[in-house]
Amino acid sequence: MSKKPSEYKVSEMWDKCAENFFMRSGTGLIAGGIASVVLFRGGMARMALTGITTGFGAGYAAMECRLAFEHPEWKLAPFSFKKFTLPTTKKE
Repeated sequence: MSKKPSEYKVSEMWDKCAENFFMRSGTGLIAGGIASVVLFRGGMARMALTGITTGFGAGYAAMECRLAFEHPEWKLAPFSFKKFTLPTTKKE
């Protein structure tokens, strides 16, 4: 089993960071767009809310990427749309 050269590891991390950035900022864009349509009637307020939520998503992705490069043992969280299920408790 051969080890990957460090260039491939860095390239793989950048690919994951780029994917994470587009997914998180896109999610912020969609969530902000929907929330702005529901909450505001004015165009400027809608643009402001959409821009803020897109920025939050992009900032979160940038923070995760920075942490992934500073601490290589820390892995980027995979972005998924899996259902969240609460743990069940047994009733006696």
